[in-house]
Amino acid sequence: MTQAAPLPAFAAQAVKKALHDIPMNATVGVQITDVGVGWATGQAPDTAPFRNHLGTIHAGVQFLLAEAVSGAAFAGAFAAQLAGAVPLIEKLETHYVNRAVGDLTARAEAADAAQIAAAHAEFAADGKARLIVNVTVQDGEGKDVMRAVAHWYLRARPQAK
Repeated sequence: MTQAAPLPAFAAQAVKKALHDIPMNATVGVQITDVGVGWATGQAPDTAPFRNHLGTIHAGVQFLLAEAVSGAAFAGAFAAQLAGAVPLIEKLETHYVNRAVGDLTARAEAADAAQIAAAHAEFAADGKARLIVNVTVQDGEGKDVMRAVAHWYLRARPQAK
């Protein structure tokens, strides 16, 4: 697990805004609640339009929350590089482990500070880097309902000529 290193307030606010402005996140109510260096937390409400045929929270809402919170953690790890780079998710491996009842919360974090440091070195040397972020989504009863592994990629923007 990573240390809970904070981001400067302006950087955390910029990451939150970027993820809240994504239309699908806004549609289902995904919110990033906190962001640090390589970690983030988020939430999504339990609302009737986004329940499945079992009356529980649809897997799509859980997926959107996991993607958003992993993206916030990734952005937190690369906050200083984002102005000149493009972050992309390559893969989100999901495992739904329980039915989701009530409001959702999620936590995402890179494995450790060494993994983040290696990704920074790779980006500095090659203008690209990859980082794996682990996510746990819990429901309103406090049980894990989804676990995910997000594979993020960062590439430098081409320099203007």
